[in-house]
Amino acid sequence: MSKILLWISAVMLAIFVVKTQYLTSKTYQPFVDGCMASPSATQGQCECLSDYMHKRYSDREMQAIMDNRLGDELSKQKVELDIKQGSLQCAAP
Repeated sequence: MSKILLWISAVMLAIFVVKTQYLTSKTYQPFVDGCMASPSATQGQCECLSDYMHKRYSDREMQAIMDNRLGDELSKQKVELDIKQGSLQCAAP
């Protein structure tokens, strides 16, 4: 019984290490920091918007959005629409 618990704890530790070291977003905090540059934004609103955008776009896409490296006009319009919808959703108390 104790060996089973030892194995379970080892697997849980490995999952925790992988999740915290390799599966965290590299663009989450820079996006929040950029949002906080706005004079009317709050920390909660910026974190909400960052969550909203990161649910819809991968880290690579988020980096392209922040670097303003979007391909075509349709992509730009989609991103602008998502930011607008996310901002409206996060502005509500």
